[in-house]
Amino acid sequence: MDGGPLALWNHQSMQILVLLSLGLQFVLFILAVVRRHEDAPVRRFILWLAYLMPDSTAIYAVGHLSFSSIVQVHPLVTFWAQFLLLHLGGPDNITAYALQDNQLWLRHLQTLVVQVLGVAYHLLYWNIAGGNLLGLATVLMFALGVVKYGERTWALKCGTLESIGASVKTQPPAIHKHFHPQDEAPDEEFLLRRAHSLFHICKRAIVDSSVIEEDTMEGHEEYTAQMMDGMELWALMEIELSLMYDLLYIKVSVVHTSLGYLVRAVSPLIAAASLVLFNLTGKDGHNRDDISITYILLGGALFMETTSLMNALGSSWTFAFLSSTKWHWLKYTALCDRRWDC
Repeated sequence: MDGGPLALWNHQSMQILVLLSLGLQFVLFILAVVRRHEDAPVRRFILWLAYLMPDSTAIYAVGHLSFSSIVQVHPLVTFWAQFLLLHLGGPDNITAYALQDNQLWLRHLQTLVVQVLGVAYHLLYWNIAGGNLLGLATVLMFALGVVKYGERTWALKCGTLESIGASVKTQPPAIHKHFHPQDEAPDEEFLLRRAHSLFHICKRAIVDSSVIEEDTMEGHEEYTAQMMDGMELWALMEIELSLMYDLLYIKVSVVHTSLGYLVRAVSPLIAAASLVLFNLTGKDGHNRDDISITYILLGGALFMETTSLMNALGSSWTFAFLSSTKWHWLKYTALCDRRWDC
């Protein structure tokens, strides 16, 4: 393009920003495993940048919408603003990069309020949420973005040691109190299930709460002793620390709840419905590149939300949820099968 990079930025800044935001989500999704398993400085540095940049990118992009006439030239950019909210929610496999991020959850809450108000202002100002198909798709993606960003903020709060300490007193242990011959199988699945069932002890230890005394008060001491008998305690402790990592740095505290599963079941449907609605929308007056970018954003959202649902259902934390749920019919229907026998 004539004029070089500056002219390109002046004409395509929003396109660059939303694609950058989407790309950062894929980087986080792919490299999050580095935070858990590897000490690779270069990849950890890339992950750190990908963790920090979405906030700045979204704040700049929403501000750019407020002080430019770009919406008149590229009407679809107001629709794209909803994806900035969705991207701020981040993938499920990384919520915090360091423990200090959890302590700063109030700062994220403030950013959430400002960003939601900014995007809502553009919806009302440009009246894109009218009665047409694109307006309906915009409202759907706006609602999904607010929920996902709110989830991330709440997950940061739940990752603080204060919240973990409070949950020890309110959340029941993941104990289904049924033994099965399969439980005696000395395999990784057996250790993982036992680690979940004993995780309440690990949580108490990590927040300096009483372990033996409180376990006795709850009446689980006999069952706990049975479960620890003959265990490979070092292997069990390794898994317990992995579960604690999930609690501190990943969204397990909000994903593996009744509301969390509901959100993950509905999210792919919303993304798919928005994709269909946009496909049915007339494209007259829209730039071809803008249309392509919109399809990329919708396809990326559908992929990420579907992957989130599959990962949630396949996680061992689902066993913990089913073991402690108050819906007894769901507990025994789900646990008494070939994978998790009761």
